[in-house]
Amino acid sequence: MLMATTVLSVEGHGLASASAKIEVRPNRLVELRVQFDFIELLNHGSKVYPLAVVAALPDEKFALLYKEVIKLFDNELKVMLGTKAVVLNKRYPTAQQMFSLLKGQLVDSQFSNPASKLYTYSDRRFFQVLAFDFKLLTAQESSQLKVTFPKELGDIYITYSKPKSSSLHPGESWQPN
Repeated sequence: MLMATTVLSVEGHGLASASAKIEVRPNRLVELRVQFDFIELLNHGSKVYPLAVVAALPDEKFALLYKEVIKLFDNELKVMLGTKAVVLNKRYPTAQQMFSLLKGQLVDSQFSNPASKLYTYSDRRFFQVLAFDFKLLTAQESSQLKVTFPKELGDIYITYSKPKSSSLHPGESWQPN
């Protein structure tokens, strides 16, 4: 029973904070993916929500937490082009998908080696992922892009990339010059 009440520490060799990847595609589609630890997000305030408690909630109770997290992103994630707000296409996981990921995190925490670190740069398998996208009218608009994230996410590691397209002939190698 002691194991079930242990709060997970999200430390390791890799990135433990929330992250966002903003990618501008050649067709001017902008994709935004936000990746975060659900438990860390819940614990941003004065209350503590241990993983074991959240993962054991009845579906109806977890659905309330899920709705609050979605409401947070709906209200606090702002994307602007200059002074104009952008309407985002939102691709949220379902409450059941988020809940299943948390349950998997709990099982993994109970059966993994306590000396091993939970997350690395390439292994953030228990982080939730919310996806958004929108289309720019012109390629130049990308220079006016401004994104404001919910402060409850804490520090966020941002990756921004724009396309650089090239074509190769058979047998040629590609280099990122």
